[in-house]
Amino acid sequence: MGTDLTRRELFAGALGAAIERPNILFLSVDDMNDWVEGFGGHPQTVTPSLKRLAGRGVRFTRAYCQGPMCNPSRASLMTGLRPTTTGVYTNDDVWRDGARGVLALPEYFIGHGWRATCFGKVYHSKQTDRSSWNAYWEHPERLGPAGRAGGKAAKKEKITWGDIAGREEDDADPQTASKTIEFLKSRPKEPFFLGCGFMETHIPWYAPKKYRDRFPPASIQLPPYLKDDLDDVPKSALRPKPMENGRQIVRGGKWREAVAAYLACINYVDTQIGRVLDALESSPCAKNTMVVFWSDHGWQLGEKDHWQKFTLWERSCRVPLIISVPGARGAECRRTVELLDLYPTLAELCGLPPKAGLEGRSLAPLLNNPRAPWDKPAQTCFAADQLTLRTERWRYTRYPDGEELYDHDQDPNEWTNLAGKPEYAALKRELAAHFPKNPSRRKLKQFNDLTPEEKRAFNGRPRG
Repeated sequence: MGTDLTRRELFAGALGAAIERPNILFLSVDDMNDWVEGFGGHPQTVTPSLKRLAGRGVRFTRAYCQGPMCNPSRASLMTGLRPTTTGVYTNDDVWRDGARGVLALPEYFIGHGWRATCFGKVYHSKQTDRSSWNAYWEHPERLGPAGRAGGKAAKKEKITWGDIAGREEDDADPQTASKTIEFLKSRPKEPFFLGCGFMETHIPWYAPKKYRDRFPPASIQLPPYLKDDLDDVPKSALRPKPMENGRQIVRGGKWREAVAAYLACINYVDTQIGRVLDALESSPCAKNTMVVFWSDHGWQLGEKDHWQKFTLWERSCRVPLIISVPGARGAECRRTVELLDLYPTLAELCGLPPKAGLEGRSLAPLLNNPRAPWDKPAQTCFAADQLTLRTERWRYTRYPDGEELYDHDQDPNEWTNLAGKPEYAALKRELAAHFPKNPSRRKLKQFNDLTPEEKRAFNGRPRG
């Protein structure tokens, strides 16, 4: 496809006829890093459903979140604004307080005649903002061992894993998939924006035994690791809790077992995604529905002695992203893109007027031609004074007490910090020019401090 195609020509090239108001199937996954087939992550991952989706779309292998934790990332994607603009840096920041008066992505589509429905987790769990949707189905508690709810086990036991007790179809993600399938089979008459959010890759990693049996711990490869890797990084780059979580796992001889559990949950989620894709393909909606797959942030499993997310390194910031237009063929795009680019992208592909104030850039040119010129780096932040920038070659990070600079052409694992070398001073200035000049330091309302009435108002009823 050429780089000068319009939206309608893009769809016409794939289908032979333009789609005036395409549907959107918006698939999200919690805490899934790049261990997806075709993204160069773990060599033993098994994701046939996502591989199939990538085979008929563009997989963005250098896509990055804007905040390495759930709420900042999802708030940024859904508003099209950076955390450095809204001040939403933590999971407890009330994102609506930081984005007052902003139309969230599904709201923008509702305003232009789409019906927005959500099954599962798309916003941060505590801040689902049901009023963004016409209809909202909240996921049930995840199953855990011996009948315990998985979510409660995660808070109590940190990083845990095991077999679920109960039937697979009663677990949260299979129910989310089933609800989405019912919707697709209902022959919706209006164009739809359909959110479908999975979360079984979030701790605790409980999955049915058949998935865990596919990944025997003894045969599992460990992630790339370098002893003393952290000797050349600023102290503020370190996250004590994720480091201690990892120490306990490694000291207990459970590293391979934990990696196997994470891979099993990825395969478990991929199976649910496959069920949804099968239902879409067999439905009347197949020929006019685009599919977008994304994860909110990455996840570390021992790289740089860290577990979980919360860091500004590659494994935590990089996410899998696939956009599939009906009838298109698979392609890889290696440009640096951001999750907040999805808002303007979907608006353009659906023929909506450009939304003023968005900070992302439409990816439509890269869907037309994945090798099209692209000069936009990706930014991720942990706080107003902890920012990282990713170009196709470099990662440059600023902290209050130092810097990091990595050459990904030579050092994909980010093992050698070049920031202190004088020959890179000009490069650092060039990269730093992309950082926001005045990142927000505004103190936002904290969700846990809201009254019960305020929480209910924030997470009120869908629009209907």
